[in-house]
Amino acid sequence: MAAPAQKTAVFHRSLTKQYDLATGGDGIYVVHADGSKTLDGCSGAAVSCLGHSHPVIIEAIIEQAKKLAFAHTSVFTSEPSEQLASFLVDQSGGAFSNVMFLSSGSEAIESAIKVARQFHNANGESQRINFICRQYAYHGNTIGALSAGYNASRRQPFEPLLSKAFHHVSPCFFSKDHKQGENESDYVDRLIREYEDMFEKLGPSSVAAIILEPLSGSTLGAAPAAEGYLARLRALCDKYGSLLIFDEVMCGMGRAGTLHAWQSLGGVAPDLQTIGKGLGAGYQPISAVLVGAKVHQILESQQSTHPFISGHTYQGHAIGCAAALATQQVIVNDNLLSNVQAMGDLLARELRDRTPLLKEVRGVGLFRGVEFDTPEGVAIAAEVSRTCLSNGLAVYLCSPATDSILFAPPFIINEHQVRELVDIFVASTNQVLAKQGSV
Repeated sequence: MAAPAQKTAVFHRSLTKQYDLATGGDGIYVVHADGSKTLDGCSGAAVSCLGHSHPVIIEAIIEQAKKLAFAHTSVFTSEPSEQLASFLVDQSGGAFSNVMFLSSGSEAIESAIKVARQFHNANGESQRINFICRQYAYHGNTIGALSAGYNASRRQPFEPLLSKAFHHVSPCFFSKDHKQGENESDYVDRLIREYEDMFEKLGPSSVAAIILEPLSGSTLGAAPAAEGYLARLRALCDKYGSLLIFDEVMCGMGRAGTLHAWQSLGGVAPDLQTIGKGLGAGYQPISAVLVGAKVHQILESQQSTHPFISGHTYQGHAIGCAAALATQQVIVNDNLLSNVQAMGDLLARELRDRTPLLKEVRGVGLFRGVEFDTPEGVAIAAEVSRTCLSNGLAVYLCSPATDSILFAPPFIINEHQVRELVDIFVASTNQVLAKQGSV
């Protein structure tokens, strides 16, 4: 790997870390200044689902830039945004009727919260101001998104600024949190009772929405919803008149082997859904809120008395939408969801068979978390992550809530590359264990 730059004017995420220079991309690899390569085992942060330098997406961006880069969406719409919205609605199996395009996952979450609030206003229920979310969730880095999420280290400096309208219940993490003798159905019953208790505490008619990740991302490392959990939440929201919001910014758009992760986890659709990373594969910044017909119809019908208020300068950006449309068409045309399923199964088997000090491999499709079986108070994931990078593999380090690493390689990965990924990961883990005396 190339030597890191010694001086920078960039205000980086870390003010103490030195960053290597990425100069190119080649399929599932990131290329460094000296020509060496790093296998992108996490697609950045589950972003680069088509890998790097995909010619079809690059051409779509160039062609759109020649025609129209930007036209303000308070005045204009554009061909690629209209085409992408129709494509996503058509692919949703009737779950959604309209799409709002934004630039980041945090913007999408903020917008979904604002849509939910304005839906209830338009529906004559302005008292609905509370949102029920989950502990150990991550929904983004803006103040509203941090309020909805509960990644302790990210929230801590900003606690005095966070909204009190967001309330948190237990995560859904059956393999870690079930009690002795408690089966999956009993576990779900217990979680739903907690939601019921929160509704009662807040006042059922005050709750605007439940927000959750169907397949948790970086905080818990690909912990899937337990069987029946999403359906029970759907029924709970219907009972109390609240909306159900799924955050699939990280786990959605094919990452689970289906277009939407909830389709792999029981098939229960939400009222609103945020998507992002895999939407445009990192070729342009783009995210979206998928809106169900019930929500859109109420908002549309009440425009004279409750006009919808929201908007961002780069909302519906023409080049971003063109890149995302090309991305989604490639996924369909190249049958990549089948590859996600097949390579995801292979990755899970290889990790289960070969990972030393393994506690669990969890997740769906090409969204897999590995948790180490380390003693309480001991963690090795951070050191394994650093060692992997030095050995030519980028993985995603999960939060300290679990001693876990997340894998989310590009959808185009093949069998040989899956085994290369696992080879480097296993060797790196053994290297750390040897250094630390096997913990």
